Amino acid sequence: MKWKQYGIGFLVLMAVCLSGFGQTAYAAEDSQDVIVDGVTIGGLDVSGMTEEEARQTVEEYFDRFRNGTLRLSFNGTIGEIGFDELGISWDNPEVVAEAAKCGQNGNVLERYKILTQLKTEKKEYPIEYSVDRSKVENYLLEKAEELKVEPVDATITKEKGKPNFEITQSVTGLTINVSETLNHVMDSVDHEWEGGVLSLDADVEITEPKYKTEELELITDCLGEHQTNFNPSVAGRSQNLVNGTHFIDGVVLMPGETLSLYDYLYPCTEENGYKSGIAYADGGYVDAIGGGICQISTTLYNALLKSELNVLTRSPHSMTVSYAEPGFDSAESAGSKDLSFENSTDYPVYVEAWVQKDRVYTGLWGKDDRPDNRVVKYYNNILSRVGPGEPIYTEDPNLPEGEIHYDQPAYDAVKAELYKQVIIDGQVVETTLLHTDRYRASPAKIRVGTGAPVEEVPVEEAPVEGQENPEG
Repeated sequence: MKWKQYGIGFLVLMAVCLSGFGQTAYAAEDSQDVIVDGVTIGGLDVSGMTEEEARQTVEEYFDRFRNGTLRLSFNGTIGEIGFDELGISWDNPEVVAEAAKCGQNGNVLERYKILTQLKTEKKEYPIEYSVDRSKVENYLLEKAEELKVEPVDATITKEKGKPNFEITQSVTGLTINVSETLNHVMDSVDHEWEGGVLSLDADVEITEPKYKTEELELITDCLGEHQTNFNPSVAGRSQNLVNGTHFIDGVVLMPGETLSLYDYLYPCTEENGYKSGIAYADGGYVDAIGGGICQISTTLYNALLKSELNVLTRSPHSMTVSYAEPGFDSAESAGSKDLSFENSTDYPVYVEAWVQKDRVYTGLWGKDDRPDNRVVKYYNNILSRVGPGEPIYTEDPNLPEGEIHYDQPAYDAVKAELYKQVIIDGQVVETTLLHTDRYRASPAKIRVGTGAPVEEVPVEEAPVEGQENPEG
């Protein structure tokens, strides 16, 4: 009896289920011309639409991408291009047909299963699109060429003997990193862009010029200057002074940079503009191409002392010079003696050097932040001085008998110290020994004529000491 009751109930339940299934299946059969509920394409709900209506809806939606714009900022300069020019395309238009078939294929049980799932979980069909990478790259290459800016250094010039400078405008360099920007654009298109305007910053490399206008404009003060005299009638030596000062005039040193005179003055060759002049060698005079450039080194050394820039290397002459006191000179000799220094300030330093009439001038310009109540002075202390000994006479048959020619003046042997004093508010607060120099003695060298006598034998007076000395 109970079995019969249960059997009858089971049959009733099956009937109800089959009735519902039949209604669902019938509904599916009845709606094969429209997309079933719960189907989306690219986030668009296309439920109840025909396949053509769904295609039109997706096409209209894709117009957001097709008509979109790529807007790139190239360090503040904006560049725009439409994605239609970059080859954007809808890559899977067949997705509409696939969505339209959802819940329409298979037997009754398969369709019923899909339709049941759609009531709790929507079926999403993605829209796939792409941008032509080569077209994006070509666009970036064009912009890179169009917007590329080479860095340009500011230049600084100064009129001789005047404190005013003329400074040109520097330019910051700009280069577009095409590879990095291309990767950034393509990644953003794939993962971030939702159509419309895609705004991105291009990968831009900035190259600052070495010499910036605003930095060179800080050069306003003379840190130290000095001048020495020479005999302009000695043509070769005078030309060497003009030539050598030209090489260093206008040099700019940024903070921490160094200058070696050797790097600027050498090689001492005729091709480099030098003439033959007297130089020191082996305790006497010799003719040498470039003779006299040591006077430039000495003049600059004294300007350096006054500027208090950091002197790295400096050597005295083998003998004293006429244009500087012992201890205040500086010699140049290829491979052994060189004046070099460092810009030990926090600002650019401008080197000025020129020759006018009988003067060699050097000056160092920058920004002087030393206190007004602070003064520096330098003085030498002669420890010893020994005479040169008797002159050396040489007979010269090419000179008329009795004629005398002075080839070289006499030089004392000298030992000297150089001191630096720092004075604040009129009081000496510091005294420092900078160096001790030794100069060798050299006797006067005189030629005496032994040739045929002449009616009147002019006697040549001894030259002023050092007038033909290229180092002093």
